[in-house]
Amino acid sequence: MRTVKLLLLASLLLLGAALPAAAQLNDTYVIPAAANVGGAFGTRWLTQFSVFNPHLDYSLDVSITFVPTGGGQGVEEVVRIPPNAVAYSDDILGDLFALGGTGSLLVAVFPEDNPGVPDDAISRAVLVTTNTYNNSRNGTFGQTIAGTWTGLLDYDTDGITGIAHGIRNISSLGWRTNVGAVNLGRCSVDMFVSVYNADGATVLDNARFQLPPLGHMQDLLPVQVDRGTVEFWVDDPCASDSQRYAVVFPYVSTIDQLSGDPTYQAATLLASPGSLFAKKGNVDPTSLGKKIDTSYLRGARATAKRLGYAKLTKGASGLRISK
Repeated sequence: MRTVKLLLLASLLLLGAALPAAAQLNDTYVIPAAANVGGAFGTRWLTQFSVFNPHLDYSLDVSITFVPTGGGQGVEEVVRIPPNAVAYSDDILGDLFALGGTGSLLVAVFPEDNPGVPDDAISRAVLVTTNTYNNSRNGTFGQTIAGTWTGLLDYDTDGITGIAHGIRNISSLGWRTNVGAVNLGRCSVDMFVSVYNADGATVLDNARFQLPPLGHMQDLLPVQVDRGTVEFWVDDPCASDSQRYAVVFPYVSTIDQLSGDPTYQAATLLASPGSLFAKKGNVDPTSLGKKIDTSYLRGARATAKRLGYAKLTKGASGLRISK
């Protein structure tokens, strides 16, 4: 039942409303993929990070938590951003945490860190974006990974899957695609991946990837496809537990191995017509999936090792984040 055909109506419903939602500010963000790690063909992948405080009359204390690939304890630093200012790093994992490896970043402006700021998401709102890139003799190659805040819940209770399309994974032509995700729940969950070719035929049916609790994963797409569609859905054994349920953020990353140039695509959340019509009243398509907030991310923060406040060093390029 989890097929592209069932998703067609929902995708049409989403077209008219998706753009305004994407432009909204928020006080919580997930960066599904971040790195400070060596890659194939002598590359070194780093993540540039930028956070902007749009408020003109007060600073904001912004919490940044690193969630490692494979799970395990995360680490957290807090950065104080002056009014109307940007803080940046060209290697956020190295500069802020003195860490290598891969994982995800959680960014939140918690009310308890900002007691003088009105307790609402707009008053605490920031803008966050990243660029995961590598340097080569031919220049810098990178993929923008913007902050997001709406993820997948358990499919059986929510009826929503995620879609990425136009995907190329053809080794003979130099295309390599990875699928990845971060699980913000407290239980291990299964993420299933199906792949359809450009004509709509199924070439991979429900391949299983296990996501550890509060952990990130990334792995090679296990089938060759040219301009195909990848569908994600989640099976969460703790879906009924209000304290432990999972919100999952899946994505696809494709590398042109001949040039080293990457492209990133976050999964678009879509519902089947059956799940839409089963809901009472009018359904706002932009409300599909679970929108995380500081209350939900507070649980992830509680498990992380707190390292304190980061430094901001003024330079020619602005305020650089460092330990």
